[in-house]
Amino acid sequence: MPPASYPSIQSFFQKEVRVQSISSPLRGREMSSPLGGGRDEGGELRVGGDPGVGEERIIEDGDGKGRDGKGDGFTEEELNEAMDPLTRKWNPSREYESVDVGALIPGRVVSFATVIGKSAKQPRAKGWHYAGVRGEGGVVSVKLYFANQLYPLKLGQLLSIWTAFISDTSKADGTSTAGIIACANLFPGRNTSDHVMIHTHSGASDICRIPLGYKKDEPLPGLMTLEGYLKGGYDGVVGVKLLVCVKSIGARKKIVKKDGGESDLIEVVLFDHTAEVKMKCWGDLIESVKEWLPGKTILLMSNPMHKLGFGGKGVVGFGRNTIMDVEPEFADANWLRRWARGLMRKESVGITFPNEVWGEEGVQEAIYGPRTALFGLRDVEDWVREESRETFTGWISVVILEMDLLRIWKRNMLMSAVYQSTTIPPQHPVHTARNH
Repeated sequence: MPPASYPSIQSFFQKEVRVQSISSPLRGREMSSPLGGGRDEGGELRVGGDPGVGEERIIEDGDGKGRDGKGDGFTEEELNEAMDPLTRKWNPSREYESVDVGALIPGRVVSFATVIGKSAKQPRAKGWHYAGVRGEGGVVSVKLYFANQLYPLKLGQLLSIWTAFISDTSKADGTSTAGIIACANLFPGRNTSDHVMIHTHSGASDICRIPLGYKKDEPLPGLMTLEGYLKGGYDGVVGVKLLVCVKSIGARKKIVKKDGGESDLIEVVLFDHTAEVKMKCWGDLIESVKEWLPGKTILLMSNPMHKLGFGGKGVVGFGRNTIMDVEPEFADANWLRRWARGLMRKESVGITFPNEVWGEEGVQEAIYGPRTALFGLRDVEDWVREESRETFTGWISVVILEMDLLRIWKRNMLMSAVYQSTTIPPQHPVHTARNH
């Protein structure tokens, strides 16, 4: 059958048409009536009845504005689009912008997990990574397939991705992260339109460091101290965030699972100015942990998973909705970074105090007391010259450029001391005190 003789979609519906009668100016009236009829041999619409005297009948489909009053529900434009989809008008909400590849906005890896196995959608893939990539406006969930080797993904890495297709959050699967705004599937090497770049140059260290939702001179929404979190803040609080510093990193362990398999585990101790907590890092996260530095690396955890560990102590970990920013840049993070640096500097002093003279409590007060600090020479002078004569303990870090021990010894200024109002000269290492 030739294409011209194919039945049209209109032939399957009984059309109701409106007849508009245009009367003569003298009569000044108009009438509408449904007419029965069919189609003649040429396929034209035929309406029964003859026009009256002095009248001219006009047959219209609908009201003349593309709407059928009592038709089949389809307009002529919709019918044409169904028969020829390529003629459909496409009006996107915004126009595409032509930009260079280097102008694409990168993002940082804030969560990821690896699955080894076959995929029905990509039979040639040996597995895939679920990665959450945070940009300036939100988090994009990326499903990154690999054929042979795994991608060396780590938390905090800066990525740029190219893809010809993205979808909304309803298409997310697997370990989807709360707060994602779009999803993307990539198989570089298999699809010529998919590419991924891991930025390792020195200029990438300062890009995309500000956390989501942060506004200058305002507190970060959902930020909570470790003490408040461990005392019940983990229960039912949505969007909780923890700003912590790495205190110590444990050894790598092999854990035997119930099914007989093995998994690697590293325990990391985190702390802030209120408390400390242990975090368990499994499998995929271990390579990220290797780059963290105790006393220096700052982490911002959003929606951490809480469990009770040995002895009823709280333990945090990575959950399905957890994201982590490594070395974030905002006011609270900068404060914690300075505080941790000073704390680690004080704890690194390895001086042994005579417990039998000072006592254990006195030693603890001397080392960790409120007046214990690393002083500059100007600070020491200010403390010594104060009228209050308050006892304090501190440290000074200096470089001795020149020494003249003989001259200082002759002037009795070499480590002289005063005991019971008697000056002990440095020339006499042993001195008899007066008895009172």
